[in-house]
Amino acid sequence: MDVKAALVSGLTSDPRRLPVWYRYDNQGSIFDDLYSSENKDYYFYSLETEVLSNNVQEIVSEIVSPCFFVDLGSGNSEKSRMIIDAILREQTVLNYIPVDISSEFLKDVSNSLSRDYGDCLQVTPVPRDYSEGISYLRSISDAKLILWLGGLHSLPYDKQLDTLSQLAKSMSGQDRLVVSLDMTQDAEIVIKAYLPPTGSGQNLYSNALWRLNREYGSDVKTDNFRLEGRFKRSEEGCSGIIVKAVSNTNQHIHIPGLHLSFDLLEGEGIYLHEGEYLSCKYTETQVRALTEKAGLTLNRMWTDAGRRVGIFCFTSKLSNISS
Repeated sequence: MDVKAALVSGLTSDPRRLPVWYRYDNQGSIFDDLYSSENKDYYFYSLETEVLSNNVQEIVSEIVSPCFFVDLGSGNSEKSRMIIDAILREQTVLNYIPVDISSEFLKDVSNSLSRDYGDCLQVTPVPRDYSEGISYLRSISDAKLILWLGGLHSLPYDKQLDTLSQLAKSMSGQDRLVVSLDMTQDAEIVIKAYLPPTGSGQNLYSNALWRLNREYGSDVKTDNFRLEGRFKRSEEGCSGIIVKAVSNTNQHIHIPGLHLSFDLLEGEGIYLHEGEYLSCKYTETQVRALTEKAGLTLNRMWTDAGRRVGIFCFTSKLSNISS
C-alpha cells in the first residue's frame, strides 16, 4: 500500500478524508483495545465476544480438521484465542497466521501467543493490510478457517464487495470465512457507542491527526477540532455512522512530509473514514445481498438475543481449487 498516496488523495478530496486504518499504528491499536473494552456504550465488542463465546465450538465445527487459522485484522488476538483453543481440541498442532497493519503491535502479540501456547501453536505473523493478507491466502493449499472480526464494516461499501470477492476467489471448497458484522439499527444506540468519545476513545479518533504530526511533520492541533457524527439509515446497501473532525476556527494545515498545505474554515471538517461511513450497520437481508454479489454462500449465522451483532460463516461459490 502506498500510504502517502492514500493520505494525499484523501486530504485533497472534497470533502477531505483520513482513512480509518491510518489511526492504527502501535499506539492506536492500544487506544482501540482500551476504548472497545472500557466504553460501556460501545456494544459491539461485548456482544461480539458473547456471540463468539456461546457458539465457538459450532463455528469451528464448520471447518475440516486439520486446518490453518488465518486471522485478518487480528489486533490483540484476544477473541481469536477462543477459536485457537477450540481448534486445538480437534488437532494437536495449529498454524496460526495473524494479519495486522501495525507491525510492532503484531510482533508483541505474536510473541505472547508463542509463549502461552508453546509448540502446539505455530505463529506466522503477516504485518500487512487486509488486501495483502488475502494475497497470502493463495499460498496455503490446506483447509483454512479465515476469521475477520469487526474490520469489514469499516471499509467503504464498494471495497467491502471487492474484498469479499477477492476472498471468495482465494478460497477452496473446504475453506470457511467467518465474519462479524454490526446489525444494530437503533440510531440512538449507535450514536452513543461512537460519540462523544472521552479518554481512550478521544485518543483513538485523534490518533490519525497525531500520526500526521509524528510521521509527516505537520503541526495539527487537535484542540482546534471537535467531533461530530450522525447515523444515516438506508434500505439499500447498508446504514452507518458518519464521523468528522470539525474545525473550531479558521486554520492553516501544513504537512511537509506530504508536500501538502490547505486552509480549513471554521465549521469545515475532515471525515475520519474513506467511504460514506465510519462503520456500516446491516440488516440480515443486506448481509445476504452483499455476500451473494461477492460470490459467497451463507452457511450459518449466530447472533445475540437482540440480533444486534452477527457472526456469519460463508463458503465460496467462485472457488476453482478442488477441495
